[in-house]
This record gives sequence, structure tokens and C-alpha cells, in this order.
Amino acid sequence: RGAPYDFRFAPSSPRGMLYIDRLKHLIEETAQATGKRVSLLSHSMGCLQALYLLSKQTQEWKNKFIEKWISLAGPFGGSARHWRLHASGDNQGLPVDPLVIREEQRSYETNFWLLPFPLWFGDRVIVSTPRRNYTTLDYDAFFDDIGYSAGKAMLRRVKALMGAAEAPGVDVVCMYSLGLDTPDSFSYGKDGFDKQPVAKNSDGDGTVNALSLRVCDQWENAQASARSARVIRFSEVTHSGMLTDDNVLGAVMSELGLPFARASGSQPASIADVAFTVFHDAPSIRSNSAAVLGGDGSLTLLEARQGQKDVLRVKVDPIGVAMSSGDSAAQD
Repeated sequence: RGAPYDFRFAPSSPRGMLYIDRLKHLIEETAQATGKRVSLLSHSMGCLQALYLLSKQTQEWKNKFIEKWISLAGPFGGSARHWRLHASGDNQGLPVDPLVIREEQRSYETNFWLLPFPLWFGDRVIVSTPRRNYTTLDYDAFFDDIGYSAGKAMLRRVKALMGAAEAPGVDVVCMYSLGLDTPDSFSYGKDGFDKQPVAKNSDGDGTVNALSLRVCDQWENAQASARSARVIRFSEVTHSGMLTDDNVLGAVMSELGLPFARASGSQPASIADVAFTVFHDAPSIRSNSAAVLGGDGSLTLLEARQGQKDVLRVKVDPIGVAMSSGDSAAQD
């Protein structure tokens, strides 16, 4: 089963909220079809989507439908690099002029949702110019000064999503990696925001700052005694590498009770490409099964034959959500 969402929209909009409603319905359908509670697996922005979904459900609903939630590289406090994205564009390493895509990137609700949350980043300086410094307390002035005053309204629209990231009320395993240089602050010169800044790095996974990744650490002590919370830390695995690193994949498979093995000399594995199997209309087959919900529309189910076990091969962006339905067969 796949439920890709439109990356442009956050739950603050009707389009984004429709995805949350459909995701809730899909979880309920999957649990009812398999007779098992559902395990959620999310990565990056998918973690914010999953946490929002869980935060809006009653504890009774979560106890009934959710087995556990595995979070990979969740930016629960935002990411400093999104200041640069709004100011001068971010080509994310692609051979594209950042200024060419800046206006498009500014139009995405999710790129406001991913800005550093004031609760966690506070008054630390993230952007500096010869004229002034900017912290998370200066968003209005920042958007005025970069020539995008409309950003103030966009930020207000998602502000309610930028909260305390409270414990989700389900068994949760939070996985992330540290030990890589990650943009932490940006210095612009006299030429202004149409020139790329000098970045200063701190710890993180290369994309998300350590401060944000570690927000989920608080859940270890905050969860009710009936639901557990654990943190598994990795070292020097990139943000997108959390989807392909053998150690991470092995830990995920272990949590889901699924086997994991890489043949020597094989192509790089991914969460979807190696791990997940799907069954179509085969009630006589009882085995581990899983369904993947993709990220920004990039989910692609390539092959699954009726009544037979097949590898679910999926093209996965560095953003997504996945589900496992225990040991029963899941329908497509």
C-alpha cells in the first residue's frame, strides 16, 4: 500500500490535512485487513507528518491501531539550512542555480514548517549580514529584508505545527546519526541575499542539526509507562544515507521482526528495495508483510504478483513514511 503526499502542502492547509485523514483511514484499513496493529516507519519530513497524525489521535485509537513507530532522521526542531533556502535558494547539491528555484521553494508550506522552531533554536544567530543579525525571534524582519513579505503570512499558517514535539503516545524508536558537518548559520556579505552565503557548520547528519535530531531524546523520559521510547544513534551516516546504510537497515528490520541480509557485491540496498514484501489477495499465505507510504509523490510500486510473495521495489526520496502490518498478509 502506498500513500504518497504532495510535498508542497503541510497539515495547516486543507490539501495537507486531507492527506492526514487518508493516512489515518489507511492505517485503520490495514489493521482491520490483517488483524494486526500497524508499525509506522518514517524518514525526514515523513517524521513530522507521522508525529502530527499521532498528536491528533486519542490514546484509545493509538492503543488499538499502532504497534510502534520507527522514526529515521526526524527534523523535529526544524533545520537551519531552510533559512538559506528562503534567502538565496538551496539547490541541494544539484547543478542548478539556487536563485532560479528560490521562488518555487518559497511557495512550499513545508519549507516553512522545516524552518528552525523558536522553542529549540531560541535566540541563537542563524543569519547575519553587515546590517543586522537574525534569530528565530526575527522571522518577520527576515522575510521583509529578503524581499518576500508574503513569507510572514506563510509562516503564521504553519506556526501551530512548530510546537513542543511532545511524546507521541506510542512505542517509538527514534533513530538518527551525528558526526557530520551540518550548516548551522549563514553569513551574507554586502551584495545581499542574491549571493550565496558563507556557511558555518556544527554537528548533525549533514542536513539536520543535532539540536533538532535530538528533540526525540526527551521522549525517553516523557512517555507514559505503558508505551516505551528508545533512541538509537548512528555515527557519520548522512541524512539520506539513513535509507541505505546497512547498520540502519539492520536495526529497522530487527525492530520490525523482519530478516535482513545483503548479498556480497550487490547493489546498494534501501529501506524499500531490500526489506519489504507484499502479498495480494492471498489469505492462505501467512508471513511478515509491510506496506510503504512514500514521500513527495515519488513512491513507485514496480512489481507484486497476485498470490505470490514479491519484493516491493520502490523509488524513495529522502522523505517518506512506511507501515508494517505484523505477520499477516496486507492487501495493496
